Amino acid sequence: MTIRIYSKLILAISLLVVSVGSSAAPFSLADSDPMSPEFRRNYLGSYGINAAIEPRLQIEDREIYDAVLPHLSANPEKAIRILIDWIEPESNAAFNFLLGSLYYIKERMDESETQLKLAIKKHPSFRRSHRTLALVYVQRDDVAKVIEHMLKVVTLGGGDGQSYGMIGYGYLREEKYRSALGAYQNARIFAPDSFDFKRGEAQCLLNTSQYEQAVALYDELIAERPSDPEFWLLQGNALLALDRREETAANLEMVRSLGGETFQSLSLLANIYMEEGAMDLGATVASESMEYAESRNAGFAIRQLEYLVRGGHLTEADSFASAFEQWLEPKLEASQARKFASFRATIDFSLNRDEAGIEKLKRVLEEDPLNASSLLLLGRHYMEDGLYEEAEYYYERVLPVEESKREAFMALGQLEVARGNFKEAIVFLGKAQEVKFELNTQQYYDQVEEAWQSSQ
Repeated sequence: MTIRIYSKLILAISLLVVSVGSSAAPFSLADSDPMSPEFRRNYLGSYGINAAIEPRLQIEDREIYDAVLPHLSANPEKAIRILIDWIEPESNAAFNFLLGSLYYIKERMDESETQLKLAIKKHPSFRRSHRTLALVYVQRDDVAKVIEHMLKVVTLGGGDGQSYGMIGYGYLREEKYRSALGAYQNARIFAPDSFDFKRGEAQCLLNTSQYEQAVALYDELIAERPSDPEFWLLQGNALLALDRREETAANLEMVRSLGGETFQSLSLLANIYMEEGAMDLGATVASESMEYAESRNAGFAIRQLEYLVRGGHLTEADSFASAFEQWLEPKLEASQARKFASFRATIDFSLNRDEAGIEKLKRVLEEDPLNASSLLLLGRHYMEDGLYEEAEYYYERVLPVEESKREAFMALGQLEVARGNFKEAIVFLGKAQEVKFELNTQQYYDQVEEAWQSSQ
């Protein structure tokens, strides 16, 4: 597996930072927060009845309206008591709306919902009742109902920045990114400088693979909040998707310098460096990522270590493995721990720490006597040291492991070549080919057979 494939794997991981489940808010609202005083001033407006567009007050309604009006701002509790005393089942829907709005302000959400629903039942196109009821559902985190009632507000001609912004945020919560994108773009017609709306639109662009547009919008967000690592990271996702790797690395270094680094961001940065041939720097960053690794990251980290080992970058692999041991090894499952031990032993053997490597592998074999990778590693170590009988002992122990039988026959064939027993080597290599034919093995077989014939 190449490092480019690794990078694409990490891209998939890091994009999880952007993708948000319906059970959690994608980001905290700032300038469109329904809980803020400014939002309430702009969104709810006056408690008064807007007779021009919603239920008209009749002559008989004036007495109650005049009685409650002086207390709406000064003493909402008294206004509530007056309305409770006066409202009857057949009363004007405007008074149910007014009482429901007062209950909302006093955070009595169940009572607010009841009155607003009554207002809508009496007057289905009562726009402000739908709007305030949506706010009740914001308090309850009932995203589907927020969207339902805000869409009704828009349908009834109440589409404004806040309405579209709440719809966009709701769709974002539900991971309906194209719908959310349309809502946010409408919201920005009314409020083009809203930080929340730009942020939501950028996130939707990223999740709908519109990377060039996402990069441009994140430029604006970064200009407003240059010390927020989140925007550098999200823009880095878009840049990587565009294969602009140097810029991705620059963004990830900014994330790192601002203290926003994660396992995903550091692992991605490490892979970019290694892809560019800066193995030492890549291994250093990969080692740093271990401090942030969780058990679910173990498989990926092991593959990263495998790349370094199989690529022959043993010194770099050694530093990475040391950090792995400190931070991640205690979190490994048993099978992962054995796999890590095999790579660690390979590093030890390559750096002339033979006793440490042998000890690790024998510890694995105590727990798993048929662990093929450990048996093969020990066999290869003893073969390279000229201890052929010990090597043969470990190679033969691999033969009962069906999925590793071919490797065992190959190892035994190579062992016999090292001994100079070409005829015996041919037998083992032939058995390996019977398990699975491979062209390079056949070429090796032919060379050994030629050597045997020459020795006759």
